[in-house]
Amino acid sequence: MLMLFTAGGLSIASMATVYESWRRQKALVLYIGLTIWVLSAIAWSYAAGWEFGVLYALCLPGIIVWPFIGKNQSTLPVPKNVPQPKSLNFSPQSSMQNLGHAFVVLILLLVTSVVLALALCTLLPFDTAGKLASSVVLLPILWGLASYHYLATIKKVRAVITYIFVAVISTAILFAVPI
Repeated sequence: MLMLFTAGGLSIASMATVYESWRRQKALVLYIGLTIWVLSAIAWSYAAGWEFGVLYALCLPGIIVWPFIGKNQSTLPVPKNVPQPKSLNFSPQSSMQNLGHAFVVLILLLVTSVVLALALCTLLPFDTAGKLASSVVLLPILWGLASYHYLATIKKVRAVITYIFVAVISTAILFAVPI
C-alpha cells in the first residue's frame, strides 16, 4: 500500500516538475521531471505488476495534467479578422482529384501498410501470435504516417511509386521468410 502512495506521489511530482520546466523554460528541470516520471513507472510496476504499472504510469500524467492546464487557462479576445470558409468546389477535375486521393489513402496505403507491417513483424523473434499482435499494433501507425506523408507532400507521384515499391519489397519478404 505504501508503494502505491509512493508511485502516485512520484507521478504528481513528475507532472509538477515538467510543468515548472515549461514555466521556467529550463531543459534541466524537464530532464529531472522525466527522470521522476521513469521512477514513478518503476514504482507503479513494482506496486501493481508490470501490466497495470505501465498503464498507470502512462495514463495518470494525462489525468494529473488537467489542474495545471486549468491554472493557466485564459480567454483570448475575439479576433479582428475571422477567415471565411472556402467555397465548395464540385468541378469534375477537383472531384476526380479527390477521388484519386481517397483511393490512394484508403486502398493503396492500407494495402502497403498491411504488407509492410506483416513483413516487418515476420522478422521479429516472436512466435506467430506475437508477430500477429505486433503487426496489429504497428499497422495503424504505419498507415497513419504514410497517409500523412502522402497528403503533405507536393510530389505525390513520386510518393505513390515509393509506396508501390515498398509494397513489392514487403511482399517479397513475406514470401521469402518462413512464418
